[in-house]
Amino acid sequence: MVRAWRSVSLACLLVGLSACSLFNSEEDVVQMAPVPEFSNQFTVAKQWETRVGDGVEKYFSALSPVVAYDSVFAASRFGEIRAFDLNGKRLWQQNLSKVESNNRFSGNTPNARISGGLTAAYKRIYLGTENADVFALDAETGDIVWQAAVSGEVLAKPAVEDSVVVVMTSNGHLVALDAHSGEQKWDIKIDQPSLSLRSKAPAVISNGAIILGRSDGKIGLYLLESGQLLFESKLAQPKGSTEIDRIVDVDSRPVLVGSQLYAVAYNGNLVSVNLRSGEEQWRRSYSAYQNLATAGLSLFVTDVSDNVYSIERNNGVEQWTQGALSYRIVTAPAIDGNQIIVGDSEGYLYWINRETGEFTSKMLVDKSGLYVAPVVTSDKIIVQTRNGKLIALDRS
Repeated sequence: MVRAWRSVSLACLLVGLSACSLFNSEEDVVQMAPVPEFSNQFTVAKQWETRVGDGVEKYFSALSPVVAYDSVFAASRFGEIRAFDLNGKRLWQQNLSKVESNNRFSGNTPNARISGGLTAAYKRIYLGTENADVFALDAETGDIVWQAAVSGEVLAKPAVEDSVVVVMTSNGHLVALDAHSGEQKWDIKIDQPSLSLRSKAPAVISNGAIILGRSDGKIGLYLLESGQLLFESKLAQPKGSTEIDRIVDVDSRPVLVGSQLYAVAYNGNLVSVNLRSGEEQWRRSYSAYQNLATAGLSLFVTDVSDNVYSIERNNGVEQWTQGALSYRIVTAPAIDGNQIIVGDSEGYLYWINRETGEFTSKMLVDKSGLYVAPVVTSDKIIVQTRNGKLIALDRS
């Protein structure tokens, strides 16, 4: 079924509720493409299904599950966090909605407002909230190991490496915490544009440096030990007559392959930079805010119009484009062997051949919709739906 998306809906999705009043047109601006019709080359079976609260409901969110320590960990926006074994049996549950500090921002409503996804490291699960808290939970029991207040909303999952937890807040603070105690190591302020997308890029930590996509259209490298800026590269230049036109966020998680960095900006470019030399290798015009994926010698991109691309990593040459999912609000791509997988807002998963860009299979998972890329393991595909279902698919 073709569905019209109105400008106010798209604006709220990208910019956040505070900007919704700027857009009050009720005219249709784009049309969602119909579900593509093709013959499945294979089918995928459901292994098990369970639930984690009410999911993210209708909120824009990057909250996604993580698979680690022979377990699946998932959370809901409200505050429920649950661990399951790989057969779907619940191991433990924790409810952060009861944490007293939630009232700092959400009044008397017990809502943890978990938004940015989970990170597993050091036998712990790390997460941040829109209530400006970072938590570390014991991966075996779900007990809260520590809780730390930071300078603003945490919209992306924490980066954890070298016993340091790094988060970027919505108001421009890059914060480093001790991974074992939660003690703050440093906090630096990065200038923010007057208007930006609601999401934030998860940081990447490598070789003692933090690689961060910023709201000013730049990628910055910071020293993990102190937060000192080492290097920055501009992916997009603000232009246009309105604040909306000038949004250039780098909200896609940068990809690092050896010393080669790949990053993309909204209203900007997809860029390849060599970190050893600091030299830009190539630059191509793409606009995206979903995370990139890489396999073999290819990069895979979902752009703002929900076209899916395969791009040669070495030179930036476009290998194929799949445009049949336009405006279906498609997730970031995930790699599944010689396929990539994307989901859409009506709850479909699509498998696309990595080499040709042709559809190979599709599956209706849940009508509440998919909003984050599936998590692919050696024998499972883990999907979290908008209404809180956690589903394991058999990929054997």
